[in-house]
Amino acid sequence: MKNWKRLMALGMSATMIASLAGCSTTTSTEGGAEDAAATTESGSGKDASMEGTHVFMFKSTGNSFGDLMYEGFSEYLEAKGEKTAYKSPAETTVAAQVQMLDELITQNVASITISTNGDAGYDEVFKKAQEKGIPIVSVDSEANPEYRICHTNQAETQDIGSYLVQAAVLITLGVDYPGDGKMEETVKKELANYSGDEVKLGVLSASIDTPVQNSWIAAMEAELGKDFYAGKVNPELDKKYGNDDLTESTTQAQAFIAENAVDCIISPTTVGIAAAGQALKSANSEIKLTGLGLPSEMQSFMPKTADENAFDYVCPYMMLWDVIHLGAVSGAATYAAVKDGFDGTAGTSFEMDAFRDYEAETYEAYESGDGTAVLAGTPFIFEKSNMKEWIDVL
Repeated sequence: MKNWKRLMALGMSATMIASLAGCSTTTSTEGGAEDAAATTESGSGKDASMEGTHVFMFKSTGNSFGDLMYEGFSEYLEAKGEKTAYKSPAETTVAAQVQMLDELITQNVASITISTNGDAGYDEVFKKAQEKGIPIVSVDSEANPEYRICHTNQAETQDIGSYLVQAAVLITLGVDYPGDGKMEETVKKELANYSGDEVKLGVLSASIDTPVQNSWIAAMEAELGKDFYAGKVNPELDKKYGNDDLTESTTQAQAFIAENAVDCIISPTTVGIAAAGQALKSANSEIKLTGLGLPSEMQSFMPKTADENAFDYVCPYMMLWDVIHLGAVSGAATYAAVKDGFDGTAGTSFEMDAFRDYEAETYEAYESGDGTAVLAGTPFIFEKSNMKEWIDVL
């Protein structure tokens, strides 16, 4: 299976993941501590200068998803002889990212690859980068198409939204994961025979204006508009926002529990799904859970062997993708923009060198919203038959 082969590349990363996950700050690969917001610099010897450095910026520090993406980003670019740095703010806000971006631009960095905290508020600083010839590539959460070269898309937005809704409905109905490519047909079959109360779904997202989660929520709503859900699943999602903060996400999960108005919570963020898992388990709630999560962070809330009853756990199955490879593809796009003239216009392409067990591949920019994107992969389902193998890997 293609997804299986791609995720096997993550096996090389278990040791680094264990040291990175859950940290509020990260340390330099040279061994010295950085400040509370800045993160890893590598390939730089003892030179602390940021000039000529390819910067990767996630939403905030302390998020394993961002750590893993940077692992792929830095590994790919350093193999090309490039210098990289991981710079993320302590707070998950637009203002915190903008302040850090402004400082980096004045230091003449070579490029900026970013997962943004919002749709708006970046134009002035992005324009400053553009005027200085610093290319911007976004990944995971989109930057304004006017200022970015392209966006690196982890999977098709509609696929993610559809998968999440289908999983949540099947979990509510007590149906085990039916296998690759079978969720929609199984949902249709199960709902055709369903005569119970209307299923109600909730969403525990990141911030209210985070572009990537909002696009997935819109895709979930589009999925719920399909005819076979009518009269069986409520088309309205109950949305709450935890700002990708463990404490805030826990509070919002507890609000779902107190209200007891939804059958299943969908959390399209690794921080949110872990917080919801703990809250639901602690409350012994009947509400179920699915979303986008890391097996290492979800192992207490999911089945781990094929002979277990998945529904003895709060999260019978969930999904994600090859996060490290996603970071590497963004690094390849950045390198192509700086070194090979890749400008991100629809139809243009770049060659990505072989990466771990991935063969060399050509990525072509396609129209995405008002800008362009390249597609890195597809969702992968974690469930009882494969969870045990991934707990120490991702």
